[in-house]
Amino acid sequence: MSRSRLPPLSALRAFEAVARRASFKAAAEDLSVTPTAISHQIKLLEAYMGLRVLDRSPRAVALTPQGKALYEAVAAGFGEIERVAARLLADMAPRTVTLSSTTAFLSHWLVPRLDTMRRAIPMIDLRLHTSNITEDLRPGGIEAAIRYGRGPFPGVVTTFLCADVMMPVCSPRLGLSLLDDLQHANLIHIEGLNRPTPEPDWSQWCARAGLAGINTNAGPRFPDSLLAVQAAIAGQGVVIASRVLLADALAAGLLVAPFSEQLAGDAYHFVCAVGVEMRADIATIREWFQTALGSNGLT
Repeated sequence: MSRSRLPPLSALRAFEAVARRASFKAAAEDLSVTPTAISHQIKLLEAYMGLRVLDRSPRAVALTPQGKALYEAVAAGFGEIERVAARLLADMAPRTVTLSSTTAFLSHWLVPRLDTMRRAIPMIDLRLHTSNITEDLRPGGIEAAIRYGRGPFPGVVTTFLCADVMMPVCSPRLGLSLLDDLQHANLIHIEGLNRPTPEPDWSQWCARAGLAGINTNAGPRFPDSLLAVQAAIAGQGVVIASRVLLADALAAGLLVAPFSEQLAGDAYHFVCAVGVEMRADIATIREWFQTALGSNGLT
């Protein structure tokens, strides 16, 4: 039978539903039509084919031998169409990727750039996972992360993004400009995880700057850089923090860097679970971070 002689699709749909459900009423419910409409389509199919496809009685509906052969072909054809359509729709749907990083990195750096990221890679549904500890990465779970350290990291595929420096910053309201101004300022300390080694504390910075006579142990202490930087923005003192995390606050004038002395930091890396590094969605996210963090001028 040529394609021009294929039975009408509506008649085949009605026939497939009746054969599958062995009921005109159930087939009508599946297709959201009336049993009368189903009966009409079956009569149309049988007239078109010139043979009976169903044996009907008051209590049952059964396939004729010819109807059984037709049903097997129709069911296989509809099944294949359904599988291909589902695959095509799945290919068009955004891929979901879960990325983990610290509260500080997500809050200070990534969240302000999420709209830009989504416009650049709209085909990926990025889910953020916040953790200040190192999470295990695995396909189908948390698959990628931004990690801070020297790298490379064991058990994952590591891609360098940018180097970092640690610098003292404060609110412009404090009016600091000279090193001696620190004699009368609160020194804010960060005691959380994800700090470079050796830790860039105030004793190291004062030694680098040649500044003596300051009690580098005094001042408020915070468990992570997110809280410490917020305290500095509020004018509560001076904090030494990551230049990457401070970039937006410095650009907005919420913070200033009154002193030129800096301490070496570690580096930011994109890491992913072993086995997913070549996947298109992971590669796209990795390339976006390489471009966005590279633009900080720290690479």
